[in-house]
Amino acid sequence: MLDLHANVITPGAVLVLGVGPGVIAAMDGQSVAGVPISPEATLVGWGMLSITADTIARYRLQSQDQVDPINGVDVAPGATSVVKAVWRWENLKYKSGQRIIQAGTNTGVVAGTSLLLDLYPGGSCHMGKERTPGLLVTTPSITFPAALVANAWGAAPYAPATPMPAGRYAILGAAVSAITNAGAIRFVHADFKGLKPGFPICNINLTGAAVADLCSKDPIFSSEGETQFIYMGDLLGTPCCPVFTVGNAGTGLQIEMIDTVASTPVVTLFLVKVG
Repeated sequence: MLDLHANVITPGAVLVLGVGPGVIAAMDGQSVAGVPISPEATLVGWGMLSITADTIARYRLQSQDQVDPINGVDVAPGATSVVKAVWRWENLKYKSGQRIIQAGTNTGVVAGTSLLLDLYPGGSCHMGKERTPGLLVTTPSITFPAALVANAWGAAPYAPATPMPAGRYAILGAAVSAITNAGAIRFVHADFKGLKPGFPICNINLTGAAVADLCSKDPIFSSEGETQFIYMGDLLGTPCCPVFTVGNAGTGLQIEMIDTVASTPVVTLFLVKVG
């Protein structure tokens, strides 16, 4: 099962990298910034979110687990970059130390959010398919009860006004609006055994051109929902749609989101009944 975590990092100016790995984002759940919650982790994705006024000129991942831990993976969109959200896929089995993300931004050096996505063996997950006739469930959207604090996780219970039938459901993906450009979303449930599967996400209200300009060119940003966990499952070669139990007392599911500026997200989940 996937597990998404965030740190707050202050970038350097343009191509100058700021100091990493930053500090743990509020409500995140890490014990040490950049260190997975269990040594069984494999880092499968990482990235950064910048504020609206800044754009990302350079970003780097360093880890003792890399073949070249000094240079790491170092990418420079440059001084003319208009990108505010970047994401890269990885396959890095954890052995020791912190995974450090650093960045340099154009215009200003305001703190942003770095993201680390780990994959753990086991967990109840569904592979998922894009076409699930008769099985797809989308309840009315959920609006967060309060605005997110910049670079801190906020939470909203997934409690549809009309109760869902009891059973087991897999999360296929999500559509989010009312955030600034891009953010990250993850899910919390007792069935996930302390892991918090999630992914970076862009505002579905942005036009296609704006998404192409503001986010790195990966389908994780271009999806309008329903398919993010399916996409990751296909990419990673393992089921990634987390399965949770809905009972008579409710779903027990909590949605958590993070953004680089204050916003009040509106979220639609795409589910499929699997039991």
